[in-house]
Amino acid sequence: MDCSVIILAAGQGKRMKSELPKVLHPILGCAMLSYVLHAVNEISPERIIVVIGRGAERVKEAFPLDQIEYVLQREQLGTGHATMCAYEALKDFSGTIVILNGDFPLIRPETLKGFIETHRRSGGTISLLTTVLDNPGGYGRVIRGKGGDVTRVVEEKDATAKEKEIKEINSGMYCVESGFLWKALREIGRNNEQGEYYLPDIVEIAVEGGKKVLGHTIADSEEVLGVNNRAELASVERIIRRRANEGLMLSGVTIVDPEVTYISPQTSIGADTIIYPNTFIYGNTTIGNGCHIGPSVWIEDSEIGNEVTIKFSSYITKAVIEDKVAIGPFAHIRPDAQILAGARIGNFVEIKKSKIGRGSKVPHLSYVGDGVLGERVNIGAGTITCNYDGFHKYETVIEDDVFIGSDTMLVAPVRVGKGATTGAGSTITRDVPPGTLAIGRAKQVIIEGWKRKPREKKRDE
Repeated sequence: MDCSVIILAAGQGKRMKSELPKVLHPILGCAMLSYVLHAVNEISPERIIVVIGRGAERVKEAFPLDQIEYVLQREQLGTGHATMCAYEALKDFSGTIVILNGDFPLIRPETLKGFIETHRRSGGTISLLTTVLDNPGGYGRVIRGKGGDVTRVVEEKDATAKEKEIKEINSGMYCVESGFLWKALREIGRNNEQGEYYLPDIVEIAVEGGKKVLGHTIADSEEVLGVNNRAELASVERIIRRRANEGLMLSGVTIVDPEVTYISPQTSIGADTIIYPNTFIYGNTTIGNGCHIGPSVWIEDSEIGNEVTIKFSSYITKAVIEDKVAIGPFAHIRPDAQILAGARIGNFVEIKKSKIGRGSKVPHLSYVGDGVLGERVNIGAGTITCNYDGFHKYETVIEDDVFIGSDTMLVAPVRVGKGATTGAGSTITRDVPPGTLAIGRAKQVIIEGWKRKPREKKRDE
């Protein structure tokens, strides 16, 4: 749309009682600000300016995006001052400027679009996004004149008893024509309870100058809920979680208990997949059709194919899992793991930066790190790829149709050739040729007449 956006994200968030900048607090695994940026990106503005302050470098690191321009508010002197910090970045822009807060994660893109379109049709200088709350405590109240236009906004701390009875509140989102905005910001003062430059004061300046101010009221008051403390953060997360889960269920996903299932809104899940309780699916994760996930599974930033089963208490991050794979229970699939079609990863197995070939099995109690497994490989219980010598990581290659006996130590770098077998309890330090049997055990010694020392005597010694 033909507009620019200012996102106010410089607040200290004192009530969060945290060293983490407020807009970086996570909601379903994603920073609060990401939800605002998603809604803003959907309207395709010409420019996006993010005003940052406390923890500025951390915010930049979290969102190193080309389409975002950052400006710094060095002193926290209120929303009016924060908006003015964007002047240098937008002084050459002429048109509608949308201003909203970075702790506004519930706003929908369609609401933003409707707000801007209504503002433009009205021909007004300023539009406020408002809603009606049964309990408006803490919000600025919207004062309207006889004709219904907005005459001013009064903050809670500065409101009279009668003004506090008003239930229509200012959300903190504005559409303002650029030519008026910069002029009005220079006129606002600090004569208020907080001693700050209030952005809502531009409403009164507009009215006094004979400008039209529109209040655009939305029915869904949830969308304008801000986050000022941890309790409000949890409340907002519940709403986003409900929205995400409802959308998935309406698309054909079974979520056994939505109240205890946590799925990021950007996650994609195919039809006929079943998600069991206490499961967390975060980040840019895709899950195919007909899968069974959970209970008590964690998946993050991973790609899951069709008809995959991920059993109880498995943990998967930044991995690729192809069709018809079975994982768990109690499996740990770490970043850069690839589990190819039809493979089986069993209980108490850890896979790290490894490729497990089609139809291969790592059934239980094993670690495969920096490994490449071919097709139809069977890994016996207790097997470890010894990939780290304290300085460097090394690769283990296991070719097709290999059988690795239980409790085998594969000391990398090492290659086990196609169709080879290792004996149980072996330590393999050299390459194993195809089709051979490798046994690397110490010779068993039997000592006749040996008796274990009594425990008391051992302790005395």
